[in-house]
Amino acid sequence: MISAPTLGVTIWRCANCHAGYFPEPLLCPRCHGGAFEIDRVLEAVVEEVSVIRHMISQENWQPRRIANVRTADGLHMTVGLRDESGPGATIALFEEGTAPFGKAKR
Repeated sequence: MISAPTLGVTIWRCANCHAGYFPEPLLCPRCHGGAFEIDRVLEAVVEEVSVIRHMISQENWQPRRIANVRTADGLHMTVGLRDESGPGATIALFEEGTAPFGKAKR
């Protein structure tokens, strides 16, 4: 069962230098700190889009769109796309379970 979407995507910010990361790192690459605080990002800009056309050992697989996106503070992450948004589009971010997704802002 898939849980209801949660507004925004969870990211981790270094407690020392406040750099944002996704997924959570063991150490901050910027300052080498080891403590992180949970934060959320609500939107991002699509930079690239790709389609996963097949998955090994999966039956009845349907193509899925993924995107590399950039948040306002420069964090890059890969999210699943739930619509036809393309490069340059600003999308709303959300989570289904722990998976990050995005779709056009309405």
